[in-house]
Amino acid sequence: MRRKLFLSSVFAALLPLSAQADVTLHLNDNVELLAYNGQTHKSSVFGKEDTVVLQDGTQQLAFRYVTSFEEGKDVTFVRSDVLVVKFDAQDTDVHFEFPEYLNKHQARKFNKNPEFTIKDASDNAIAFEQGKLIKSGFQLSRDYLSKLQRYNQTDMPASLNLEQTPVAETAPAKPVTRSTKVVVNDSEGINEEEYQLHYWFQKADAQTKARFKAFVNAQ
Repeated sequence: MRRKLFLSSVFAALLPLSAQADVTLHLNDNVELLAYNGQTHKSSVFGKEDTVVLQDGTQQLAFRYVTSFEEGKDVTFVRSDVLVVKFDAQDTDVHFEFPEYLNKHQARKFNKNPEFTIKDASDNAIAFEQGKLIKSGFQLSRDYLSKLQRYNQTDMPASLNLEQTPVAETAPAKPVTRSTKVVVNDSEGINEEEYQLHYWFQKADAQTKARFKAFVNAQ
């Protein structure tokens, strides 16, 4: 279903609104989309990720690469830093392609040197610029739009190179007691419990899924 797209004023000059949104972004299990074209995005838990409809033209996405590995009865998730990509696309479908890793040690190397491809509906590679939103110290949650606005005032790769504008400061998050994690790298976005629930829910048969949904609905 097509969505109305609200772009923040920061993106207005470079990402103009049009009557029709013609770029459809397809997300797979390896992409935890955090923000796109001036608005935040909450990746879904349980079920396939919905497509995201974008305006024709310049696209800027902030996302995290996620993969998982079973180790006996446990599953370990490996997540990258927040990656930023910028590319141009019009009237097409867009999707990511990532290398296949055999173990978490190989996957960890992705964070040091992220290599992936963005392709169009004809499976042709789309040229893109790539950068990172590097955090400073431990942060339980982040205002990605403010981070991107600051990023876009630099000449870093994938920046929109916008003029300096004031950025509203958000109050620091209160300390939160954290449970034991098995996630590699940082712990932002979807938390470990959500990842585990999502992973094992997808592994279950139809009857088990139905019983679990009934249990959740009864809470």
